[in-house]
Amino acid sequence: MANKERLGTIGIFLTALIWGYSFVAVKVVVKEIEPFYLVGLRNLVGGIFLSIVFFKRVKNITRKDILLCLPVGAALFLGFFLQTMSSKFITASKVAFFTGSYGIFIPFLAWIVYKKRPHAAAFVAAVITVLGLYLLTSFEGFGSIKSGDLFALFCAFVFAVHIMLIDKILEYVDGIIMAALQLIIAGIISLSIGMITSTPLNITSVSKEALYSLLYLAIGATGIAYLLQTVSQKYVNPNKAGIILNLESFLGALGGVIFMNDPITVNFVIGGACMIAAIFICEIGSNIK
Repeated sequence: MANKERLGTIGIFLTALIWGYSFVAVKVVVKEIEPFYLVGLRNLVGGIFLSIVFFKRVKNITRKDILLCLPVGAALFLGFFLQTMSSKFITASKVAFFTGSYGIFIPFLAWIVYKKRPHAAAFVAAVITVLGLYLLTSFEGFGSIKSGDLFALFCAFVFAVHIMLIDKILEYVDGIIMAALQLIIAGIISLSIGMITSTPLNITSVSKEALYSLLYLAIGATGIAYLLQTVSQKYVNPNKAGIILNLESFLGALGGVIFMNDPITVNFVIGGACMIAAIFICEIGSNIK
């Protein structure tokens, strides 16, 4: 059992690592492919991949499953779209820090929905998050917030709503079925909007680097990462898994610095440290009974 837990822990860390590098991959792809097509292809291919792997489970999908998963897929689409849009305007590192703060919103959303007051750690984490956001925007603070910063912040909020929806709807839908369905729904929504609002996608004009990055996002960061997380969490304590997965934002920022030459400034380092500290404080606080 100890070996299984060790392998599960490695699997969870690899999931965080794969998701972390996805911020860099998005930054590469969004230069050449419109956000609607990027989000659509990423999710649709990932959803099809999961459906093939778990065909025995997914073949039992009912109309009820599809209807219940519609809001989950719609929230996933909006979260990924906002994340992709933010990548057009700000560095991969900043996107990673901003969107990684979604965990801060969850206790307060739960307070509104379930009337359950958050642990004191959530309030401390919220204050530290505000300080981190202030430092990450620029030396001028909130007065100089750019559109990319807002997209990333709204993205974090939407992902928090997405988590809340999953928590509620998992009572009625099999987890594997929901994982595949939400990706397919998000992909169909995004591609449909893209076909209506954007110029047609000319895949032959896309560079090899962007195509490889898109495949990484679709198969790696979406299909394989969800598969790894699903299998690994069977053997890892949920609290431990949550803390490891929270490394995603740090790993994403590190990837931006290494692969995209994102600038390292004093306020970037301190602001990023604040964001990571806030995520861990919130996670640890939520696990205190």
